[in-house]
Amino acid sequence: MTGRSLLHYRILEKLGAGGMGDVYLAEDRRLKRRVALKVLPKEFAALPERLNRFRREAEAVAALSHPNIVTIHSVEEAEGVHFLTMELLQGKTLARLIPRGGLPVRRFFEIAVPLVDALVAAHERRIVHRDLKPTNVMVSDRGVVKVLDFGLAILRREPESSDADELPTVTWTEEGRIQGTVPYMSPEQIRGAWVGPESDIFSLGVVLYEMATGRRPFQGETSADVVSAVLRHEPRPVTDLRPELPYHLGRIIGHCLVKDPKHRFRSTQDLRDELEALREEVESGQIRSGALSSAELAASKPKRRRRWLAAALAVVALLAVGSWYLTRESEEPSWPVSYETQELLNQAHHLEQRGDTQENLAAAEERYRRALALEPGRPEIQARLAAVLARLQLKSADAERADEIRRLTDQALEEDSDQGMAYVALGRLSLLEGDAVSADKLARRAIEATPEDYCAYTLLGQSLVLQDRPDEGLRQLREGVIRAGADIRARLALARELMRLGRFHLAAAEYELVRESDPDSQLALNNLAILYARSGRDLDAIPLLKRLLTLGDDDAAAVNLGMIYLRQDRAGEAVEAFLDAYRMNPDKPLIPHSLGEAYEKLEDFETAREWFATAIDSYDRDLAAGGRRSWLGLRAVCAAKLARFDEALQNLREVLELAPNDPDPLFNAAQVHALAGDRERTLDYVQLAFEAGYPRQEFLRDLSFRAFWDDPEFLDLLEAEPGL
Repeated sequence: MTGRSLLHYRILEKLGAGGMGDVYLAEDRRLKRRVALKVLPKEFAALPERLNRFRREAEAVAALSHPNIVTIHSVEEAEGVHFLTMELLQGKTLARLIPRGGLPVRRFFEIAVPLVDALVAAHERRIVHRDLKPTNVMVSDRGVVKVLDFGLAILRREPESSDADELPTVTWTEEGRIQGTVPYMSPEQIRGAWVGPESDIFSLGVVLYEMATGRRPFQGETSADVVSAVLRHEPRPVTDLRPELPYHLGRIIGHCLVKDPKHRFRSTQDLRDELEALREEVESGQIRSGALSSAELAASKPKRRRRWLAAALAVVALLAVGSWYLTRESEEPSWPVSYETQELLNQAHHLEQRGDTQENLAAAEERYRRALALEPGRPEIQARLAAVLARLQLKSADAERADEIRRLTDQALEEDSDQGMAYVALGRLSLLEGDAVSADKLARRAIEATPEDYCAYTLLGQSLVLQDRPDEGLRQLREGVIRAGADIRARLALARELMRLGRFHLAAAEYELVRESDPDSQLALNNLAILYARSGRDLDAIPLLKRLLTLGDDDAAAVNLGMIYLRQDRAGEAVEAFLDAYRMNPDKPLIPHSLGEAYEKLEDFETAREWFATAIDSYDRDLAAGGRRSWLGLRAVCAAKLARFDEALQNLREVLELAPNDPDPLFNAAQVHALAGDRERTLDYVQLAFEAGYPRQEFLRDLSFRAFWDDPEFLDLLEAEPGL
């Protein structure tokens, strides 16, 4: 082909060859530029399947516009030769750049993050690569990462769309056909089963493993040996091969390489978020570019806490004269307090650090009140007491408590306008009221006043998520985690928001990190159990909940245990668990609501209606006391169960206005419309809730949808892949 002209392209030299054709350097004489030509061999062009695959590559990649994906200029045919023209890349393939011992940590992230970005863009356009490997990744001389060769790419099948921006659909390779490169194939791809984005995630994990260690995770003397390793063997953790790597890099890569595609990362976007967060932590110095043990992670603290400790030690000498100083974490001692007051403040702070359980917060409240009685009018104590009361308000609303929070913060800010915790307390009240904009402003004011305090960043992150700005919100929440050091509350807040956003595997990873420093953290155990249950792992969830109940009364654990029993059609045991929870906390609206669901399963409809009515009264009391507005979605379901549809629809309008993309109220809306018999609206909300991350199995278990369980369109919606 060298020296030949095709249309206005003059072929200068051969650059390489691949499974789908040869690549040449060519001159575009019309536009006076050099390009790469990919030519399909004639013997392949004569085969319809090969020709279709070649065209499919061109259509797939041409539809993508991303700085980390090779640009296709045109698809051409001349003199019986089928070819496409692409941007000319000058650089090296990733395969040539990986040294024997793996890439340095900084260089790893420089390549890994844009590589994952490219896959995120492809998957958003419903394109699956299916042949990701180091030779299909180019790093240009300028350091730009480019993904090449979508020759095996497929488009995901989806419902017909009238949207002109949507890609046309094609049929993927039928089951039983194996295509790809064996060492980088996913188990499902090797078996010839249907593949989706999860398969690309596995292949990406193999590439990341090789980048980190310089060796492939699955090896063998023959292809058959490699296939067997991919299907049956677990690779050595990357941190075993390179102990200096960040501990969580090994966890991230291992998560990509899980055999079961359902248990890998939910999306490449989630994988990208984790990699970017880890890079930020490594570059900030919060996690060293070396192995970090669990003990070191638990003990790590930012510099501000070391300054606080130094200040505390320095003033011990003042005990001889009977006084001490209350300090802000960012400043020198500001005013003297008695030894007894300081002890109470230390105890309260320690109790708060143990997690936001009712018991911990109530005990912290008691210490702050005693400290304030000893030092009346102190703005620091007033602000801290207000902040812990705001955390209690999240547990159970109380109008008098809300009034006291406002009174305490007013007094503290009148005395000292730089009391950041006062703004945080007010911001938490705003979140409870569903006013994310006010919470955002208060969080930013808190950051101005006390930029070292993680609580302000956590509040800002939560308010941004509620404003449907999840990426910005998660960045602020992660900033809070970095600033909090060993204080687990920031990580618990991040995990809760990830859970609300439907990013369940990321949330589970954060809760596991909490358990490394506090194995019996009630919030971590409870929410891990919920995550396990939502992913069908009831047998893993039940022991966690039973463990919680051995630690003491925990109504949340009892409710969650009852929920699992309910899903397992063990309605009698569910009733027992819910009644136990009701004994512990009769004011919690979710408990009588759950009892109504359980009695409905037992077909005791009269008792079920009584509990639903009790739940509505409880929701109303909580809402009137300033409780969380998200209760409105659950209240709507109870009202619909009692055929009070006007109430239910009004509740839905309010909660969906506050959180239009939250999966929980979307699921509640689907429940209400199903109970009302509105098929069209039910299917609309089923699709929205499912795409927002609500688990498929819940639609097939909830009795609200029993009239739809044999509806083909309902079932088709749940068979689709959410978010792709």
